[in-house]
Amino acid sequence: MAANDLKQPLGQNKKAPVRGSQIFMLGSVGTLAAMVIGLVAWVAIVDDPYGGYARKHIDLTGSLNETARIGVDAIRPGIKPGIPETTRPDQEANAQAPLFPEPNSGKPNDLQDGQIRILDPSAPSLNSVINDDPQAPYKIYSRPINSDAIAGLPKIAMIIDGLGLSQTTTQEALSLLSPDVTLAFAPYGNSLSRWTQKARSQGHELLVQVPMEPFDYPNNDPGPHTLLTTANTDANTANLKWVLARFESYVGVMNYMGARFSSDELAGTDFMRELRKNGLLYVETGASGRSRLNAIATNLSVPNLHADLVVDFRGRASDIETRLIQLEAIAQENGVALGVASALPASVRSISEWTQTLRSRGFALVPVTTLLQQ
Repeated sequence: MAANDLKQPLGQNKKAPVRGSQIFMLGSVGTLAAMVIGLVAWVAIVDDPYGGYARKHIDLTGSLNETARIGVDAIRPGIKPGIPETTRPDQEANAQAPLFPEPNSGKPNDLQDGQIRILDPSAPSLNSVINDDPQAPYKIYSRPINSDAIAGLPKIAMIIDGLGLSQTTTQEALSLLSPDVTLAFAPYGNSLSRWTQKARSQGHELLVQVPMEPFDYPNNDPGPHTLLTTANTDANTANLKWVLARFESYVGVMNYMGARFSSDELAGTDFMRELRKNGLLYVETGASGRSRLNAIATNLSVPNLHADLVVDFRGRASDIETRLIQLEAIAQENGVALGVASALPASVRSISEWTQTLRSRGFALVPVTTLLQQ
């Protein structure tokens, strides 16, 4: 017996037996700690925003029309309704310049003279141009082409939309794309006057995108000044004028969303009458198979086009290349083809590379207004 054992009270040198409840408690605490650590690790690695809530995955691709537009919602700046882009001091002298050139002036009211013109949405000139006027914007702002140089070749027009929302992507598009590519600017972009002036100086034809009501509005909201089937004619006309006044020198408009609006005969008729007054071209992206806008435009003698293919509806570079080949096949068969793509980096770069070799394959890249002549 050790000496220190003699100093301990009798019976105190025995360890208390570990009870079953204590073992269970220790095991539970250990299990709970392991679960917490595992959950924290899972969230950190997977970054699941739903935090474990029950979810159901639904395959939407089976019911989608592959020609339909699947865009990427851009972040829109906080624009207050009815307030146009801020006018710089050097623009004030030209703030009341007319939207279109004076009849028989012999010179389009474009930006080649270096002037900057800000539009007034209430200006009478917005409603003074008739469609057969030789000074109609879709004619005077069209890009001149050498008809003899492209005679007999299948013609392809390409539109890049959503420009002006991202400064970086807009700059890249203007740096990489051929002047024969038509550019469509969103009305919610920043510095639209600056970007569109640069695009015009490079020779691009311009379109302005008009936000229109989708079927799931307002859960899916195109933005301020959206044209609505529930709005009266005056309200929609005011919103359209706001959009048209965001910049100038465009040949026409193109829908942004608008599956519900484009299927409404009454709203669509009012819309097309305004385009006819303004001498503008209408381009349908093909986002909805129910759209009546092209038929209404034809009935009202409004020049109009319908896109044959959205080349980047999946957004992958390999898919874009495949769709571009399909667009060539359409042009080969019909003599003309119209493609649409978003201002996404992959789309801009793929289309830029594609256009560089298009002529060598026997196709002519043309501005969108050229297709009106076919």
